[in-house]
Amino acid sequence: MLRQIQAVITTQKLINSGERVLVAVSGGPDSVALLCILNELAPKLGITLTVAHLNHAIRGKTADEDAVFVRQLAAHFGLQCVTEKMDVPALARRNGWSLEMAAREARYAFFARVAGSGKLAAVATAHNADDQAETVLLKLARGAGTGGLAGIRPMTILRGIRVIRPLLTVSRTDIIEFLKTRKQAWREDESNNDKTFLRNRVRHEVLPMLAAKLNPGIKNTLCRTAALMQDEDTWLENLAVEIYATCRIRNSKAINIKVLGSQPRAALRRVLRLWMIKTGVPAELLSFDSIAGMENLVRKKGGSTDLSLGGGWVAKRRYDNLTIKHGDSDVSFKGYKMALKIPGETLASDGKLRIVTLLSPGLIKQQTVWPGALPARASIGRSRIGRKKIFVRSWQTGDRMKPLGMSGSKKLQDIFVDAKVPIEQRLNIPVLECGGEIIWLPGYRVARGWEVSDPESTALQVGIERI
Repeated sequence: MLRQIQAVITTQKLINSGERVLVAVSGGPDSVALLCILNELAPKLGITLTVAHLNHAIRGKTADEDAVFVRQLAAHFGLQCVTEKMDVPALARRNGWSLEMAAREARYAFFARVAGSGKLAAVATAHNADDQAETVLLKLARGAGTGGLAGIRPMTILRGIRVIRPLLTVSRTDIIEFLKTRKQAWREDESNNDKTFLRNRVRHEVLPMLAAKLNPGIKNTLCRTAALMQDEDTWLENLAVEIYATCRIRNSKAINIKVLGSQPRAALRRVLRLWMIKTGVPAELLSFDSIAGMENLVRKKGGSTDLSLGGGWVAKRRYDNLTIKHGDSDVSFKGYKMALKIPGETLASDGKLRIVTLLSPGLIKQQTVWPGALPARASIGRSRIGRKKIFVRSWQTGDRMKPLGMSGSKKLQDIFVDAKVPIEQRLNIPVLECGGEIIWLPGYRVARGWEVSDPESTALQVGIERI
């Protein structure tokens, strides 16, 4: 198995020599095996590892024991371990998400924060061949094109971080056998047997039934289908990008209906989906019905027509042009810039923001998960502030910052794109500026050089919230 996984890593270029890799470890057999395997391969691959574990606060004492197990395992291997606890049920309630979706969002936000702050090149997760088969079957049942049937990819970019899955070709049976040969213990998550979760029903009921009644090798067949679809989907996506470039109206977010309408139906739909993503339409609105509705707008003869996509998003056909706007995007926005009272309270953005500052020792660790997410708190070192004023202001096109944990600078727009912050939300995101330099993007990071180097010394403590 080690040779097989090493070959996957090298041939698919999942990890490069000299890189630092964050290994996501829940304590279950899959992630424990992933850590064991990467730890054994690390000298050959020329990589260093850090362990990450997120306690979802779903399973009470058992989850706390999982965290202890992972810390002890990392210590056994002599590896750094970063753990965090997040109230996922509360996150699900706040956003109207399912528990599974909230857990996934929390995990990847956590991984992105840890990887970014620690200058780690990639995050390794323990998705395996069984996960792949389950995913393809779920996508098929819900209805999917080549992108959905491609299942889980060996490498993706999520929140600006490279996520790799070295175990995708390995079955769960082989993983358990590997752990037994190494006499390596793991933790069992009892929720994996809870059939109220759809994936668990597929795992424990649907796939065994298909193996017994239809095809004994159904898992391998589904994984093979995913591999074929990945290659075809990549090729089709590249074609869509080329076609999109010919349809897009220069210096505009609109597309030309005549040019797009001349394309075959499959290409037209794929370009529409690509364009909607680039325009900022949330993934949950990219349904079969919304794409079909967009296609009808393109095919429609003449006139002006609007199509509601949900969530305040509207597609508008005006003569030969097609645009997508959010309900609030036509409202004029007044930028703002105000000096902060230090210490004290400042109201900004027509009284919609409250910023409270104080001078005291300590280091606040950022807990929010999205750039612009409020309320947010941060600690800023005083050494570079001196007598200069600190301003809170609205984000502007072209803004750049030097995020802590990264080399060089980065456009805030690129940060928003990486985090999939919708376009209509970006104008409402505040930033802190000092000496003409952005020193903090709330919900993201403090800028490099403005961090607190000594938690015992007096620092500027900042809290910001919407009223």
